[in-house]
Amino acid sequence: MSPYANDYFHFKSIRDPLYGFIDLSETEIKLIDTLVFRRLQGIKQLSHAYLVYPTAIHTRFEHALGVMHLADRVAQRFPFDDSQREIIRLAGLLHDVGHGPFSHLFEDVMEAINGRRIDHDKISMMLIKEDPDMAKILGDSGMKVIQLLNRDEISGFGTKKSALATDIIASSLDVDKMDYLRRDSYHIGVHYGQFDLPRIIHTLTHTDDSSEQRICVRSKGKDAIESYRLGRYLMHAQVYRHHTRLAGDRMFFQALDLAVNKENIIPKDSLRTDTDLDKDHGDFLDFYTKLDDRSLYDRILAVEESDAAKILKRIQRRDLLKPVVECLLDVDVINAQNRNKISRMNTHDLQSLSCDIAEYAGTKAQNVIAYLSTVQVNLYDGEILVMWKGVPRTQDELSPIGVDKATFNKFYVFGPDEEPIRKKIIEYVKERLGIVSVDHID
Repeated sequence: MSPYANDYFHFKSIRDPLYGFIDLSETEIKLIDTLVFRRLQGIKQLSHAYLVYPTAIHTRFEHALGVMHLADRVAQRFPFDDSQREIIRLAGLLHDVGHGPFSHLFEDVMEAINGRRIDHDKISMMLIKEDPDMAKILGDSGMKVIQLLNRDEISGFGTKKSALATDIIASSLDVDKMDYLRRDSYHIGVHYGQFDLPRIIHTLTHTDDSSEQRICVRSKGKDAIESYRLGRYLMHAQVYRHHTRLAGDRMFFQALDLAVNKENIIPKDSLRTDTDLDKDHGDFLDFYTKLDDRSLYDRILAVEESDAAKILKRIQRRDLLKPVVECLLDVDVINAQNRNKISRMNTHDLQSLSCDIAEYAGTKAQNVIAYLSTVQVNLYDGEILVMWKGVPRTQDELSPIGVDKATFNKFYVFGPDEEPIRKKIIEYVKERLGIVSVDHID
C-alpha cells in the first residue's frame, strides 16, 4: 500500500503573501523545525538592499517555502509519481539551507579564504548528509535530494525524469527564480519582477528526447516568458545592482576581510572546507551553522575598537561611501587595452587598486572601494525552450526582443563625501585608468 495518502502533502499549512496557503507534509514540518533550517529566518534574502528599500528584510526562510510550493505545482504538470514528487518538493525546500550570512555575499568571503568558489548549494548538500537532525528525518530520501541538487541521475527517477526534475529546481526557467523575482518585488514595492506566473505554469511541457526530457513551454506561453526574462533583467539592473546596495555590500565585505585576515575576530581556519561530499565536514559545519546576519554583526561589533567594527557601525548609521566614479566600460573607456584590463580584474585586483587609489587620494585604505558590477543583458542564463510546431526552439529564435551584447560592465569607485578626496580619486581614474567620463549617474 502506498504511504502517500490523499492528505500526505497536506499535514499542515502555512500562510504566504504570494500563494495564500502553502501545504506541507509531516516530514517537511519536521525539517522546517530543525535548528539548521530555522537559521534561515536570520538571513536576509537581499543582503544590504534594505539600505535602499527599507522593507527588503524578508528572509531565505520564506523564500525556501515558496520554492517548495512552486516546485510541487510544476512537478504536478509532469508524469512524476508521489515518491518522486516528494523528492522534488524536498529539494525545493532545502536548496538554500546552506546559505551563509547576507546570502551570496558570504560566498565571496568563502572564496577569498579557500582560494576557490564554495557555493551555498554545496554546503546545502553537506548539511543534508551530515546534520544529524536532517539526516534522521530524511532517511533514504536524503541521498536522492542530494543527487537532484548535484544534477546527478536520481535513484528511482531514470535518466529522462532526472533531467526534468533538475530543470524544475535549477535551470533558466526554474522555480527558484520564479519565486525570488516575485517575492523580492512584492516586499520592496516595485513591479520589475512581476510576470504572468499562472500562464507560464499552465503552458509548461517537456521535450520528448530519447535520452532525457527537458522543461519547456508551449508556444502560447512564449509571451509570458518575455515578461519573465525582462523582469529578471530589470530586477538585476534596478534592484540587485543598485549602487547604494553595492556600497553597503562592499563595505560589509571589507569589514569581513579585516575581521578574518587582519584582526582575527573570525578564525579563518573555521571557514576552510572543500566540496567533497565523501568527507566529513563536521567542524566546519558546526561553526558555519552558528552564523546568521545578526550573529556575524554581533561577533564583529563586540570588538569595538577594531576597524571592522567601525565599518559596520557606519553601515548601521547608513554613513556609506558614495559613488565617486560610475562608468560603463564600453562607453567611457576608449582605450581597448585599459578596458580589457579593468574588465578582467578579480576581487584581489580590485582590492589592490582600491589601496592604490586611496594612497593617491591621501585617505585610509578602507575609505576607497573599487568594484566591477556585471549585469547580464541576454535576459537569462542559458536557453529557455519553447515547443514551436512540435519542435523545441530557443526563446531567442522566436523573440522579437534582442540585444547585441551578453553583458554590460559598470565600474565604480566608492569614496568619502569630501570634495578634495573625490577630486583626487577622479584624477587617478582619468589619468591612470584612461576613463573619459567618471561622473556618478543619479
